[in-house]
Amino acid sequence: MSDDVIFNISIPSDSDGFFLLQCSLCGEFFKMTSTDFEDDSQLHIWCPNCGLNPDSLITEEVFDVARKMASNHVSDLLNDFSKQLSKTFKGGNIKYKPGQKLKKDSIDPIVSRIDNLEVQTYSCCHKEAKISPNLKMEGGYCPFCGEMQSGN
Repeated sequence: MSDDVIFNISIPSDSDGFFLLQCSLCGEFFKMTSTDFEDDSQLHIWCPNCGLNPDSLITEEVFDVARKMASNHVSDLLNDFSKQLSKTFKGGNIKYKPGQKLKKDSIDPIVSRIDNLEVQTYSCCHKEAKISPNLKMEGGYCPFCGEMQSGN
């Protein structure tokens, strides 16, 4: 029996099929398609702003949903344990009465709130990502290979 718990978090894409990512190093937001992001041949994702491989590309909103899901799971486990404890000691010499159930956090669905990103086609990899208009104008790095790109 495994004690692992798996939570699925749905991250919505925009109308063009891109979903939001955030560099954990510089905080830059950008978007990629799930097909490109999940491509097994894509070993690394480079931040189009700082050009580095961040440890994480998960937005704060996704982290918040994951934290709430984990917290709610623990609350369920503790509430169930309290109920079982009450049943175990019922009619015995030890008295146990469960207190109030632990409340669970409400989890709002994730909504892509950043819509001002523009499609950038990277000639080096022949792929597209959405980046900030400033980055598109000034230049940055290809998220697929890390190559420096000049602005448009």
